[in-house]
This record gives sequence, structure tokens and C-alpha cells, in this order.
Amino acid sequence: MTLSAESQKTIDTYLTALRRQLRDLMDEDVRDIVEELRAHILDKTSTDASPESVVATLSALGTPRQLAVRYRTDELLERARRSRSAVVILRSFLRWAAVSLTGLAVFLISVIGYGIGGFLVWLGAMKAIAPHKTSVDLELNSHTWSAGFQSGGPPHGHDPFGLWLIPLGLVVGGSILFLTFRFGSWGVRKFWHPHDPPSRLAEE
Repeated sequence: MTLSAESQKTIDTYLTALRRQLRDLMDEDVRDIVEELRAHILDKTSTDASPESVVATLSALGTPRQLAVRYRTDELLERARRSRSAVVILRSFLRWAAVSLTGLAVFLISVIGYGIGGFLVWLGAMKAIAPHKTSVDLELNSHTWSAGFQSGGPPHGHDPFGLWLIPLGLVVGGSILFLTFRFGSWGVRKFWHPHDPPSRLAEE
């Protein structure tokens, strides 16, 4: 069925807006996405190419901005899956968190894991550099107890770790960083479904 001029203009306007929203992706990827969507739209309106049918098909896909967010999220998560950089991974998970509760959970757990692991590695390294000025201090009495850390002065309380803080910080902190990275990789593989075809996007 031949599209009317109005229907064709509606499709072209939608795809042009989508292309603008995807300008931060590679040109080749943008062309593939736009042509895939064009083919899907034409297929869905093959039996009824009226302007109303075209508008309904485009509405089922979402606005160009909504659709672009999904494609950009796919691109970032694909980059994160190949990356070894915590900054790249967390940036990608932040985008994922904006569009999915699962992404939000993965992002929060990753932030906590990288934060704790990084802090412990830093603490172990500082203990190695300045052993007499870095400590984990415990203060215990019959009424209260407190725990803290410091770097840059003499201990204020009891330091139960001493020089053992060096291997504990480096090994435990490094292990937490590694496990957090592995968790993020598992989360992407388990819950992220990249490049959903337009037919699935319309169903969701």
C-alpha cells in the first residue's frame, strides 16, 4: 500500500527527530537504527497506511526522545561490558538506573562496592606510606564504644590491626573491587537485553 504524503511526512518527521536525539552515537549505528525503525513502521502500516494508523504506530514506539534514551543506554552498557574502567562502568549504570529499577539496584550496589573497596585499598596504602599516622581506632568502655579511622596523626584509641592493616586493606579492598566489577558484569549479562527490535519495543 502506498503511503499518502501526510503519512510519509509524519514518518520522516519522527525519524528526523530520532536521528537528532541519537547524534552522540556513531553515524553507522544511527543509520542502522533509523532504517530498522522505518522498515518496522512500514510493515506495521502495510495494510492500513492512513495518517491515523501511522500516528498510532509511532505512539506505540514512544517519543523520539524516549526511544533514543533506550538506544543510548544500550550503547553505553555495551561499552561497559567491554570496559575495565570503574568510571565508564558507573556512568553506564547511572544511565541504566534512569530507565530501569533493575539498573538502579545494580548502580547502587556498584557504587557501594566500589566505595568500600576503594576506601579499604586507600587505607591500606596510607598505612604502608605512613604507618605511625594511619590507624583504625577503637574506644571501648562499659557505657559506650566507638570506631573510626584517621590518617595524619597519632592514634586516639586502640588500634587492633597495626601493620596488619596494610594486607587487610589491600587484599580485602582489592577483593571487594574485583567482586563489585564481577557483579556489574553479571548484572549486565543477566538483566540487560540490548537492541530490542522495534516490535518488542512496541509491546512493552
